[in-house]
Amino acid sequence: MDSLCVRNPEIEEVLNLETGQLLTAQAAIGTDYGVAEQFRMRLAEENATDSHQVICPICRVGVYLCVHKTKEFGKRFYFKHRIEDGNCPAITRGALNKDEITARKYNGVKESAAHFRMKEIIAESLAQDPRFSSSPIEIEQVCKGDGGAWRKPDVRAVLDGKIPVVFEIQLSTTFLHVIAERRLFYRQYGALLCWVFQSFDPTDARMTQDDIFYNNNRNLFLASEQTLALSKESQAFMLDCHWQEPRWTASGIEDVWNNAFVTLPELHHDIDNYRVFHFDYDQSRAQQAQDGAKIDLKQRFVQWWSRKNHDLETWRRFQTEFLQYGVLLPQWPDDALGLLSALFSAQAGKPVHWRHAKLISAAHTVVNDYPEVLQPFLAAIAVYGRREQLKQEDTRDAQGLKWERKEKECREAKAQGDARFNRDRAKDPVTAFLFPEVWRKLQAWDASAAQASC
Repeated sequence: MDSLCVRNPEIEEVLNLETGQLLTAQAAIGTDYGVAEQFRMRLAEENATDSHQVICPICRVGVYLCVHKTKEFGKRFYFKHRIEDGNCPAITRGALNKDEITARKYNGVKESAAHFRMKEIIAESLAQDPRFSSSPIEIEQVCKGDGGAWRKPDVRAVLDGKIPVVFEIQLSTTFLHVIAERRLFYRQYGALLCWVFQSFDPTDARMTQDDIFYNNNRNLFLASEQTLALSKESQAFMLDCHWQEPRWTASGIEDVWNNAFVTLPELHHDIDNYRVFHFDYDQSRAQQAQDGAKIDLKQRFVQWWSRKNHDLETWRRFQTEFLQYGVLLPQWPDDALGLLSALFSAQAGKPVHWRHAKLISAAHTVVNDYPEVLQPFLAAIAVYGRREQLKQEDTRDAQGLKWERKEKECREAKAQGDARFNRDRAKDPVTAFLFPEVWRKLQAWDASAAQASC
């Protein structure tokens, strides 16, 4: 449903001094006619008692709600100044530039009751934490920088007697250049900068917190009466942190929201960039991207290996890609035929590349043609749970199950020093890269064998 606001209102935004919210005229008026009428009455009463709580954010003059009746849309509302002093471009199209307009809006928000209470919450929460007790906790005290530059942060404290931390409260995030200027100043000042919000909705399509969020390693902090209570209870400065975590999916990397109550001292203090965060998104994203590229490489490789023929040109390309991860593929595809076909077959539960009908046939091929692959193959059988399948597919002769007997004979031969069944350890890096779970099983067996020989 469309807003009941007129099209192209002169006053495009209003500021609620009680909550600190900066709303578009459309959002403030809303879509419910009855609610709009009640809002209109409330503004009229406030103006009558000179206690206006809703003002124009540019000139800070109280506003009231007027009605304009049209044939096409019926009654539509719009805001007007209680007093026209000629200083607001919303009426006079005056000469205020964008920076001046923005500064007035920003200062208006900072003077709201909600903003003042947020400062109290942060200062009182800091006072609970002994790690901030060595220096006074200051509210709106001047910080002087180079060249006479100065700022007046909402709250300033010192962590462990040596790390200045400033807190800037942001009830509205429309003023992006103000954020950038403050980031630069506090970087020169040598202080960690922590932006704090009153509320947060990750589903909000107008996420103007982006300028802070994406430049703070995708971490965002909230303070509230609840975090104050938790700070008192734990005797540590607590904030409500919301962050994104990258997760690898079939379609690529997706970001998942998470949140937790955290203490400032336990957070990551990025001194080089003068920022504070809980979850290291940048590092995790880089790792996820690397893991994703590795997954993609593995998927392409197994698809290619499953073909009947292996061309040398593609093998050379895979050699180059594997080498980026420190894995040296054998010189020729046939040099890896036994190991890879055996492990891919155990993983899939059916022969891969080999022209067999059942996994049991692949098992016999391993013993007969690639005895050096038997140990990795048995590890894969254990890891992927294929032992029962082999038992069901096995055939009998006069002496019992063929594979079961053959496996036992091979184990005994290896125990007696038959070198044919020694694992080709030169190919261990290939196993570790493509089949990490099989590699862990092999490592466990190696450790057990070493302990038994002691």
